[in-house]
Amino acid sequence: MPLNIPTLHRLEELRTETEVVLTFKFQSPEIAKESEPGQFVMVWNPGVDEIPISIAAATTTGEIEIAIADVGDCSHSLHQKHVGDLIGLRGPYGNGFRITGERICMVAGGYGAAPLLFAAKRAKESGKDIVVLVGAKSSAELLYIHDFERIGCDVRIATEEGSEGYKGLVTALLDEILAAGERFEQVLTCGPELMLARVCAITNRARIPTQVSVERIVKCGCGACGSCDIGGYQVCKDGPVFDAETLKHTEFGIWKREKSGKRIPITLDTDELISRPSSLFTPEYEPLLATKFCGIDFSNPIANAAGFGVSGKLLYRYAVAGAGAVVTKSVGLYEREGYPNPTFIEVSPHSYANAMGLPNPGIENYGREIEDAKRADVPLILSIFGKDVAECREVAKRAIRYPIDMLEFNASCPHSDFVAVENNPKLLRSIIKEIRAIVQPIPLAVKISPNVGDPAGFAMTLEKAGADAITAINTVMTRPLDSTLGIPILGNPSGYGGKSGTVLTVGGKEVIFALYKELKIPLIAVGGIFSAKDVIEYAKNGASLFQVGSALVSEGPAIFSKLKEELNVFLVANGYKDIAELVGEAHRR
Repeated sequence: MPLNIPTLHRLEELRTETEVVLTFKFQSPEIAKESEPGQFVMVWNPGVDEIPISIAAATTTGEIEIAIADVGDCSHSLHQKHVGDLIGLRGPYGNGFRITGERICMVAGGYGAAPLLFAAKRAKESGKDIVVLVGAKSSAELLYIHDFERIGCDVRIATEEGSEGYKGLVTALLDEILAAGERFEQVLTCGPELMLARVCAITNRARIPTQVSVERIVKCGCGACGSCDIGGYQVCKDGPVFDAETLKHTEFGIWKREKSGKRIPITLDTDELISRPSSLFTPEYEPLLATKFCGIDFSNPIANAAGFGVSGKLLYRYAVAGAGAVVTKSVGLYEREGYPNPTFIEVSPHSYANAMGLPNPGIENYGREIEDAKRADVPLILSIFGKDVAECREVAKRAIRYPIDMLEFNASCPHSDFVAVENNPKLLRSIIKEIRAIVQPIPLAVKISPNVGDPAGFAMTLEKAGADAITAINTVMTRPLDSTLGIPILGNPSGYGGKSGTVLTVGGKEVIFALYKELKIPLIAVGGIFSAKDVIEYAKNGASLFQVGSALVSEGPAIFSKLKEELNVFLVANGYKDIAELVGEAHRR
């Protein structure tokens, strides 16, 4: 199992590779024994930020090496470190290269040489014939040339200005050697995205199986937040290494995302930010699980929790995997990048702490995500937030332009500057009344946390203000500290975050029980749902819909079909005609 919380490691060795690249060496048996070529670690500079870095080497004696280029604030601060300093590491994460064939070509651009060096070492240990094409702007920027040669690779260099080796792009060198008749059974590549796209075009024409290491902004590192989404695939979990054939169906080489999740073009000569459309998907009718909620028909009552996926393609993937509805990332009036990393860590098995900071593209930029998600014919719940009545009014006005089925107002993010909304019942009631008047007849749910003293009494005031449903519970406040340095781990400047996962299961069920006793409006349960048993107990306590969050980290989208299968078995075995018969059963005993 990977380390899922930043763990301090002493810097054992620091080597200068180029003017901007240093190799950092650590002793980390836990990470080294799990590492495969192409995987990455999250590197934490305490009090600054955390960034994903590919593994350049991992030994059987427990050493790992990573190459860090001085290209941003966090990497620049890491370049100021000295041997003996403490740096946090967690991982390894993602899927690595799968080495096949006897003769392999590896194409490296710039810093992309690092994961390919690890792959080349493993391949040479298996007796493979390896040709490495290394490209850079100039000879001063070439990385790991001697290391590739030392392990027996046939190294060929391309520099754009011709200071060493072939004059031109490394992709042109690849094209030439293939045209000259050289044959390879596989190509592995890592580097700038436009270079990677050109490699894939060349190898596609030559019909050579190709694997690509893709770089995207990574926040959680473990598939929770979806910030690194590329066409419904999460780079941190489904990648970073992908087959070229898979990437054909994504926005690879066309556009990427900012830290906020907003789409931006990869090149300045294109404004093409539209996804390749997914096929239309309609879920099968499920008689035992079919649910009507606030007048909306759901094929089953299982959805993802808000926050687990900014992209419409990922929401579409949830629907195809079995979700009966999908819930968007919480979206506000303005674009927000969120907090520095770490933003999502595992504090104990299946229990997490997060402080994302409500990153989102802004409501005006979110239409394309909804368009992608609606390729699946399941109800779409748009999660929104705002700090005051005026801001929420504007978000709601823009929201109803989209083809949404329901709104969920996030009143309870416990680690952001919006926490005051839940803590100010008068303000929140005014917000709910305003939104209700604007979005009618679209149903409005309000998401609350147990951080208020009396969730049931609080929810009753929201019901009177016009809420059509209550979602409970949001995360519980926490402030995890590093035991060695005595400083907060999470990147929120205050150090606070929200606890989720199994730590919420018992409390969440108690809150739902209390809400059902007092309210006339229906309930959506969220908090520590990992099994059908959790759904059944939430239902008996009074919930009608169920949102899954943390289980998506441990089990991925397969959790939706698993829950449905287990629920069907339970309902048949116990003689229920449908899941609605379960709702509130604990109150009828």
